[in-house]
Amino acid sequence: MSRPRIKCAACKKRIPDHEPDVMLRRLEGGVRRYYHTRCTGAALKLVTGTPTAVWRMTVRHVEEMAN
Repeated sequence: MSRPRIKCAACKKRIPDHEPDVMLRRLEGGVRRYYHTRCTGAALKLVTGTPTAVWRMTVRHVEEMAN
């Protein structure tokens, strides 16, 4: 299964399939935002800056067994 080409919401650079990433999904509406693991600080800033929104943070590892 191949993922579509996704870009980091913080730095706007493409996240290759061979790199781990962080996904934020808003539970109301299902909006998804992807981040490099090195850009996780920007994801945390978004989550803490909007206390009324409910977000789920998921880390996708490259190794299938780690997921």
